Amino acid sequence: MDGSRQAVLVEVSDRPLGEHAVRWAADEAALRSLPLRLLHVQVGVASTLPYREPGSRAHSWATHLHARGETLLREARDQALRHHRELEIDTELASGRPARVLREAARSASLVVLPTPRQAVADSLFAPRDEADALTGHPACPVVLVREPLSGVPDDAPVAVGADGTPSAEVAVGLAFEEAFLRGVGLVAILVRKPRDAVRADALEEARARLSESLAGHRERYPGVEVRQDVLVGDPAALLASASRRARCLVVGTRRRSGLKEALLASTSRTLIHGTDCPLIIAPAPSAR
Repeated sequence: MDGSRQAVLVEVSDRPLGEHAVRWAADEAALRSLPLRLLHVQVGVASTLPYREPGSRAHSWATHLHARGETLLREARDQALRHHRELEIDTELASGRPARVLREAARSASLVVLPTPRQAVADSLFAPRDEADALTGHPACPVVLVREPLSGVPDDAPVAVGADGTPSAEVAVGLAFEEAFLRGVGLVAILVRKPRDAVRADALEEARARLSESLAGHRERYPGVEVRQDVLVGDPAALLASASRRARCLVVGTRRRSGLKEALLASTSRTLIHGTDCPLIIAPAPSAR
């Protein structure tokens, strides 16, 4: 594989969502003319297999799991090639803690795609229990959390993006315009004001002007993308989650945090990790780019 082009990285899983994640990643790689990297992580199996005594129960079990991992990667590769025959694909069977392996692999990726089950929004308020929680906010590239497809969402559904004018949202808006352009769909830019910030009579008009200003440069760069602007009042996470039910994907920004704050102070993007009804694209923090 050409190391000068950073690949689209996808976690290959034997969970039902694995196929959806591979399909999304393959589409992204094809749209961006990038290689696709398929990664399956097994906890301790691949690294310990050579040291197990042949014929022992541990060796037999490790051999079985190793073979299962290779099969998953082969099936994922075949699936990607069915949709995009010209894709350049690399596969890797790794061992270790999944979040740690994925963080390391993400250093050389242009995009990371993870299969992520849909759960209640409240579940994500406390700190990380899975790869999505642990990985979000760390890579210097976007992270896509792929859900199972919802019925009734058309193929030409727009890309939705949270746009509040902050530096993190600016990164998200740029990524959302690019995604909408590549997929040939429209864009819905959403600015949410909390009720306490919308009490003045002119507050919403100011918000609309601010939203238009934040989109102006991107509209010039992608003139073919049809844009709708929504200024809403309420809880940002709840309203963005609601918008995700009618979107091809939802793009949000993230801010860098560390330690206990990252664990306990859920930002809008962290709350949305398990609360959206479409793929969630989390843009890298401005300082991570």
